[in-house]
Amino acid sequence: MPITTNGIHYEVRGDGPRTIVLLPGFGCSIECWAGVVPLLDGYRAVLMDLPGHAGSAGARADGDLPGLAETVAEACREIGLTGFVVAGLSLGGAIAVRIALDHPGEVEAVVGVMPWNAGGTSPGDPVIEGFHSAFGDLDTITAGIASISQDPAKTADLVRTMPTVTERMWRGWLGGGVHTSMADELPGLRVPLLYLVGGKDTVVDLDKQISDVRRVPGGRLVLLADGGHLACYETPEAVAREMRQFLDARAVAGV
Repeated sequence: MPITTNGIHYEVRGDGPRTIVLLPGFGCSIECWAGVVPLLDGYRAVLMDLPGHAGSAGARADGDLPGLAETVAEACREIGLTGFVVAGLSLGGAIAVRIALDHPGEVEAVVGVMPWNAGGTSPGDPVIEGFHSAFGDLDTITAGIASISQDPAKTADLVRTMPTVTERMWRGWLGGGVHTSMADELPGLRVPLLYLVGGKDTVVDLDKQISDVRRVPGGRLVLLADGGHLACYETPEAVAREMRQFLDARAVAGV
């Protein structure tokens, strides 16, 4: 199992002239991309477990968004990645945006899949508070995952991986990191951005996602009308199709 010196577990799948770094969402492992990667043939996919998660449980992770992004960026540099696309589900999407803001010369494009909105959330968010208080309670975690799933049978792996998130990461992100805002920085994003958002996403506010994209010069948003928050698990074909259309168009344009 390859692990970088700063504790990030990664796997390389596929081959091609362009590299896509794929980041899971909160509580997920790299297997959230299992249905998407085979549909990205022709691309080299580098999958990374987030700090404090799964194979990266030993990596520095206190829930601070800039810190999480820098840990992932350090791992990318150690592996020798340059000029890569970075894509992420939910929290992974926010980390992808943060990396592109902090290291624009290293990133070719950003894709957020049901991304955690750049403006963060306010205290009292019922979904976030529910998960925050559920640490260590498998029954409540299982029920919470079912409540944000369109098809719980397809998100069963999350029931296995979410309880393995380190307590420091769990409480740090859900208790504070979720309130981080980088919205005012979005007009300075200088790489192509795609948000894939879900018409049935019950975790992230659609209006906030739309506001994010409007702040980014040339930002693009695609609504998956039947998509829920866990679309990578539930509708990988739709996710892969929109990612390919966006990235292939960027290649043709020479971006």
